[in-house]
Amino acid sequence: MKFLVSGMGCAACQARIEKAVAGLEGVNEVAVSLLTNSMNVEGSVSPEAVIKAVEDAGYGAAYEEDLSPF
Repeated sequence: MKFLVSGMGCAACQARIEKAVAGLEGVNEVAVSLLTNSMNVEGSVSPEAVIKAVEDAGYGAAYEEDLSPF
């Protein structure tokens, strides 16, 4: 699943988000890109749980599938 992440400004922000999402049950792998403000999550976790974890860490997140241009 791909997400857009907002509010990151440094590598510490990136690491904080990765740690918050990696701690969720059902997450097998998480990779946050500071350069593209995006995050890829592998596993059986729901998009809503991922977004809540990012928001609880103090950042914003949106599931890319929900951002349809139509």
